[in-house]
Amino acid sequence: MEWTEEEIENYNCLRRIFDAHLRRNPHATNTRLLSFLALLKTYLPESFLLMSECQQILGPPDPIFGGPPFEKSMEPFNFLIKTLDQRCLIDPVRAQWSVQLLADSGISRSTTVKQLIISLCGDESQPGMLKFIKDLLTKREFGAKGKAKFSRLIQDIQDKENFYNSVSVLKTASDKLRQNPIYPQTLSRLHYIRGGTNKFNQAEKWAKTAIERAPNNSYVADTLGQVYKNRLMKEARTLEEKIRMGNEALEAFEDVEKKADGEEGQEMVEMAGAISISKTFNNRGLFGFLQVAQILLQKLPSRECGRFIDDLKIKVKAKFDFFERYLTYSQPNETSTEPRFFWKHIVLCYESYTTEKAAESKSFPGLLEALNRGLFTSKGRRAGFMKAERTVSDLERIQDDLRTAYQTDPEDVQAAESYILSNIILGNEMPDSPELTPVNELQAIITRLLEKGSKTPEFYLMAVLLFWPEEEPETVQDEDDEEVEPPATEDEESEDEPQEFDTSDEEEATSTEPELQFLGVLSNPEVQRYVTLMENAYMTSDAKYHRGRCLLPLFFLGKGSGLSRWIHKSRLDKIVENEVNNELDERVGPVEKWMERFNNKWIDGDVWRILEIQDMLLPIRMVLPDSPQEHEEEEVLVYARGKKIKVKTNAEPDSALSPALFYLGFTIQGPVVFRVGTVHSD
Repeated sequence: MEWTEEEIENYNCLRRIFDAHLRRNPHATNTRLLSFLALLKTYLPESFLLMSECQQILGPPDPIFGGPPFEKSMEPFNFLIKTLDQRCLIDPVRAQWSVQLLADSGISRSTTVKQLIISLCGDESQPGMLKFIKDLLTKREFGAKGKAKFSRLIQDIQDKENFYNSVSVLKTASDKLRQNPIYPQTLSRLHYIRGGTNKFNQAEKWAKTAIERAPNNSYVADTLGQVYKNRLMKEARTLEEKIRMGNEALEAFEDVEKKADGEEGQEMVEMAGAISISKTFNNRGLFGFLQVAQILLQKLPSRECGRFIDDLKIKVKAKFDFFERYLTYSQPNETSTEPRFFWKHIVLCYESYTTEKAAESKSFPGLLEALNRGLFTSKGRRAGFMKAERTVSDLERIQDDLRTAYQTDPEDVQAAESYILSNIILGNEMPDSPELTPVNELQAIITRLLEKGSKTPEFYLMAVLLFWPEEEPETVQDEDDEEVEPPATEDEESEDEPQEFDTSDEEEATSTEPELQFLGVLSNPEVQRYVTLMENAYMTSDAKYHRGRCLLPLFFLGKGSGLSRWIHKSRLDKIVENEVNNELDERVGPVEKWMERFNNKWIDGDVWRILEIQDMLLPIRMVLPDSPQEHEEEEVLVYARGKKIKVKTNAEPDSALSPALFYLGFTIQGPVVFRVGTVHSD
């Protein structure tokens, strides 16, 4: 970036002031304070120092004569500093110039930050200062190549000074802030990534120090696993070393997995007995185990280590099963998925240890992924696996295989789940396939197995889909039409009351508005029971692993009957992909731009305005419960001819929901409604 003439003149003026002052007063307190303010503002634009902290650095006034005003004490740098609400600030551009000018004069970044830590991080430190120090030394920013290895300051110290100065800075922070595990953890990462003499022994020492400070934290424990994994890759030479280092790494990652399993979400922070709190489940232990297993398979001779490898195979299979569910049912948030390498490493390890192909999986999540094959947004495509889309013949063959597996053992609940799902999947591709099992036969399977012990969320998902009330779509009355029912009395009218709909068979609708389903009468409360059981099963088996993540809709309620009314999300994704391809040239620009456009269509609701999707899905209406005490946050009711079904919503519940249109989707937790618009909207 080229400087303007004014910037050059201002910089040279500042340089002359620095040169003159630092020649006479290189160790003056006002020089130190300026260096602190400049360093903080350069690397943390939101930072500042409190006036009390500034006075602490400048020293107490003379007990007899007092001290000069702050502005006088800071001469000749007073023109650089602004005070606002007892906070001292410095202009960001001049802060960067000051940091460089100080470094040119021998006051390095590492010297400045160590003095800052020693001066202001004591027993009575301000919480804000502790956070600033933590961010200065450990906050890693995202760039074009992903997340940085280290904070900008630590990276600059390595680049502009040397590796050992960055080590010295982090050691100072670790010694001064002895309760915080993040500084020895960062020291460990610095050693095994950047090197230095005896790097893995040093990395191991600091990783263990971090664990001593936070013995139950899975993210801290993960660093030791990373140290052992990298040592295995780079230093293992003999067979004995490979097995010893491999076992160290495997055990370390199993410890991470164990600690992650014991952590609780932030909602449990006040709960006695919660030993460690984490916003999300830490999957690094499971993933790291698979990485180490793959490294060992490449390093160990199969003839001499066959038993060792066979023992690993069972654990590899279990961890693949976990990730297959985990990545099918949720993603980090609405706009992002796991890194591309993530699923690729999982699949390569699984296929190396087994004779099976991940893409041919007939597990429940594997079947759900079957219709995604070939889509740009599928896990396999993102990982670089080019697989052709499933044909109707493929799906019929899968359904036949699963029918045989179920008939072989009719008491196997998992086989029943997969068999039922294979019919729904086949119905998505070919609704009139002669191979489809009649719905009543599938319902009979659910009914027979329902009372045989606890079930999975997948089982209850099948129950909810099969028994969800089905009826002829009705039409919505125009606002200008007369009410079918007698008008309410003045006392009965209330804008806050949910709108009631008459579903009598004798009445005829007169509107030409888009068709709606007022989810029909149930002869029994089974659907609500299944919805409740599904959520309970999810909370027991899956909730802890998906906390903090975005649950993905697996199916949507569509127009149609029987199995064909359940629309797999891949059918919507395929339509959205075509829309994005028409808007962007596939051959130009990064993949990230394409994914951003695709994600935004879901986030902004554009997907619901695509005519092809509108023709496919069936809108519904819903309302809030009559009493606030009857519902929890994010819960609403959908009508079922005289009965109501409580479901989740991704829209903020409020009294204005009644006149709005929604689509009904299903995650692994249960039904959820997606806001579309209003009854009379375009």
